[in-house]
Amino acid sequence: MTVRKRLTPAEFDFIRPHLERQKEENIEHIRRVLVDGVKQRAVATELRMTEQGVSAMVARAWRTHVESGSRPDGWRAVNVALPDNVADVVEEMADIARRRLLK
Repeated sequence: MTVRKRLTPAEFDFIRPHLERQKEENIEHIRRVLVDGVKQRAVATELRMTEQGVSAMVARAWRTHVESGSRPDGWRAVNVALPDNVADVVEEMADIARRRLLK
């Protein structure tokens, strides 16, 4: 039996900035699958894509959730635009803080 992967609206909103390489229309269809529970086959038919194509989009979004979508208690998401050198420092600080939580 296949386990359907689902996200809450808040979880999807958290990973949405990471999906910016996707077309906005595709992001909405990914949301429909992961949040609303619409079957991938229905989305594929609407988009005139293969089920494998829709599955790949959804799988990339799910992988993004697994890699960066969970937020520890007491943490908050901040979406800001920074110069590259500053953004690198902030991302490294976040990685260090996350690794310390895992110890």
